[in-house]
Amino acid sequence: MASSNNISNGPLRSAFYVLSLRLLAILIGPLLLFVVGELIFRLNPGWTADPPATPPYNYRVPDKKMGWFVQAGYAFEGTMNDFKGNPYAVKLTFGKNGFRTYGDLNASGRKRVLFIGDSYTACAQTSDDKTWHRLLADSLPVEVFAYGAAGFGTTQEYLIVKEYMDEIKPDLVVIMFCTNDFIDNYWELEKRANYHVRMPRPYTLEDGSIVRRYAAEWPRSVKPWSRFLYWIIRRIQLSNGTFDLPPKEPAEKFIAEQREQYPLFARSVRMTDATLKNFQALLPPQTALLGVCVDGFEAPYVAFEQLCADNRIPFAGNMPAYIQRFESSECVRTDDGYHWNNRGNQLVASYLKPLIIDILDKK
Repeated sequence: MASSNNISNGPLRSAFYVLSLRLLAILIGPLLLFVVGELIFRLNPGWTADPPATPPYNYRVPDKKMGWFVQAGYAFEGTMNDFKGNPYAVKLTFGKNGFRTYGDLNASGRKRVLFIGDSYTACAQTSDDKTWHRLLADSLPVEVFAYGAAGFGTTQEYLIVKEYMDEIKPDLVVIMFCTNDFIDNYWELEKRANYHVRMPRPYTLEDGSIVRRYAAEWPRSVKPWSRFLYWIIRRIQLSNGTFDLPPKEPAEKFIAEQREQYPLFARSVRMTDATLKNFQALLPPQTALLGVCVDGFEAPYVAFEQLCADNRIPFAGNMPAYIQRFESSECVRTDDGYHWNNRGNQLVASYLKPLIIDILDKK
């Protein structure tokens, strides 16, 4: 009986073995193609990279710790337009360690002010001698240091200050908030927003710890795992016009309508609060801290004002309204409608100057 079973099972085993080999042969081809394709695309990352930013906006360098930083020594000379289409000359440089303005550390007896922010502090639309922080440096008896990079969130600004705190030893640190910082401060919020940076960066969690995330929606979220698969999906979506379509209802809409009832915005506010607490823990008692908001979109503006109040950080809250008073009769912005042209930089400096004097006089 046992011998009969062995005879009958033999052909079945042989058939199963042949079928398995055939299935394996069918799978090996696509698998090898995928492995080779992935290797090729990993060796040629430019094939899946976004087009580079045009000068003068190509000053950022990717970095694992900071997300990105400013390329020291970057220079640009050319012509840009203001919001009314009027051309003006721009000659800009980013100096030591990527700072746009870097004061004299050997100037004895002069107090030091460190400004930290995003593109409104980088001032890539403005010549070196016309930025608001250079105007402050030229009109006040202080040494001014200013670092900013497009798309920076509050965590990245904290890390920059932490990096150079011991070197600069500022008497005053001024955080230049932008209302889109809340989108920069939480990766899930950026995925659902019209405003995008789409670069890996650090974020501060509610407990003050810092993590690294990649705020990218589908199919960009595939790229860290497989550049080859991302290339295939992107090609398909480009052909049918669905790649990088803006969300039908972006996060900005929910922020404006629901404020902190919108869960993603509420969490970003908590994460930003933790970042401000990290700032306070970093600064020695003799160093003052000031918050300034560069724009006035209501819901996030009010949230920054409240966060500063909760953390007992002085908040200079009238700058957007101050600048707006001049916009009815003057052009103060560049062609993007947001950033400041030369006149806008003058207004920012004139607004900040008495605040800086008042704070430093009390020290």
